[in-house]
Formats: sequence, C-alpha cells, structure tokens
Amino acid sequence: MKNITILFFLLVISISVFANAETKSKEMCECLKNAKTSQNESDKKKCLTLREKHVKALKKGSKHHESYLKSLNSCEQELAGIPQVDSNLTLEEKTKVVCDCMKNASNQNRMGCFKLQSDYAKTISDLEEKKAFNIKSQSCGE
Repeated sequence: MKNITILFFLLVISISVFANAETKSKEMCECLKNAKTSQNESDKKKCLTLREKHVKALKKGSKHHESYLKSLNSCEQELAGIPQVDSNLTLEEKTKVVCDCMKNASNQNRMGCFKLQSDYAKTISDLEEKKAFNIKSQSCGE
C-alpha cells in the first residue's frame, strides 16, 4: 500500500509539472504577443524576466523545459509569420512554402524561413528527394 501511495504521488507531481510547462509556455506566448503590439519597453523586459523565471522553475535541460521550448518555438514562429511545418505536403508544395516565406520575409524574419527549410528537409526520408528539395529551396532565396 505504501508503494502504491508513493507511485501515485510521483505520478501526480510529474503530471502537474508537465501541465505547468504547458501553462508557462502559454503565459510566455501571451507576454510575447503583448510585447509585440506594445511600444512600451517595459513590456518587452517583462517577457525576459518571465522567461528567466520559467527556465529556473522548469530546470533548464529537463524534459519539461524542452517541452516548454518546443511550445514557445511554435508561438515565436507564429508571431514572425512563419507557417507551421506540414509533413503531408508534396515536395513541390514544401518548396513553394519555403520559397514564399523567403520572398515575403523581412531580413529580420529570414532566419525563420531557413529554419522552416531545415524542418521540411527533416520530413523527407528519401535522400535524393531531400537533395532535390534543398537545391530547389535554396535557389529560390537568392
């Protein structure tokens, strides 16, 4: 009975920490959205402080911290206007999405397009297709 109680307690704690990571990433995303629309410098500093607080609470390098970063990455891509990766697209569609991103991105957001290109390349298992995708999608950015 004592072992079951301990296991239950550990399960509850791990679930609450994971949920906590999701809650914290949503909180951070809202902060970033507010800071983006705000002209007030203190709103931007507030997000930096919040991120430090979250990293400390989630213990940098832990699975929960990684989950937090993954959720934040999606939020940051959305804020930068970078589309989410859809692995179900054809090779031509993936190339078009990357090329459109490159054409429409400001210099500041261009790095997001390179990440998008990299993420799409990771969804292609065939080496020849991956090579063709990389060549086509690199040439559209020039």
